[in-house]
Amino acid sequence: SGGIGMRGGPGETQIELDRRMIGESIKRTKERLEKVKKQRATQRRQRERRDTFSISLVGYTNAGKSSLFNGLVKARAYAADQLFATLDTTTRQLYLGEAGRSVSLSDTVGFIRDLPHGLVDAFAATLQEAADADLLLHIVDASNPSHPEQMASVMGVLKDIGADQVPQILVFNKLDAIDEDHIPLVLSDQMELDGQTVPRIYVSAQTGEGLPALRALLAAHVVAPAGGQGPESPGAFPKNESLPS
Repeated sequence: SGGIGMRGGPGETQIELDRRMIGESIKRTKERLEKVKKQRATQRRQRERRDTFSISLVGYTNAGKSSLFNGLVKARAYAADQLFATLDTTTRQLYLGEAGRSVSLSDTVGFIRDLPHGLVDAFAATLQEAADADLLLHIVDASNPSHPEQMASVMGVLKDIGADQVPQILVFNKLDAIDEDHIPLVLSDQMELDGQTVPRIYVSAQTGEGLPALRALLAAHVVAPAGGQGPESPGAFPKNESLPS
């Protein structure tokens, strides 16, 4: 609508004003993103100087990353049954008694299928934590029938940010929500992921089941010789044997 004093503003001029305001907002957001990237880079350099072993949690949105993070470090990171419940990176120190040292544990934004490149750019500062990590905990919602497709989506995003070569441990979460008939007999084994054999462990962030075994597995990776692939998980299947679904 047009005309001075009319509802909606002076027509085309109002549209141009809206465009300018949106453009300024985008510019401010990009400037804040650059500032966050610099802050993250400084924090990473500090951790490197302190020789801190860095672990990042990655996974499809609503896989239970923040709940698992809270269970491991006794933190209070926000966790909810919704898309992108975690937007910023939360980092805490996790003491692993078996390794006799602390590690840096970071929770990251949840991934989705076909994550738009615009969102990849927006979350670049957060996702960079995964690319720079020494180890990734790939959290999977084991109770979701679509978890294989979700895992493939996560691997696609990891490739986009250059984190697909970082060593991984597959953490099949929500063991308590799996149908009783489908609960695996062995809760720690190995699995083929993107052409590589990686450790897999079943846990429940809700009940705490499997978390002590996960801590022990993390400790074993921390003390593994540099350049090694880490130990095989206890009770792992031989590579040529089939794994439980």
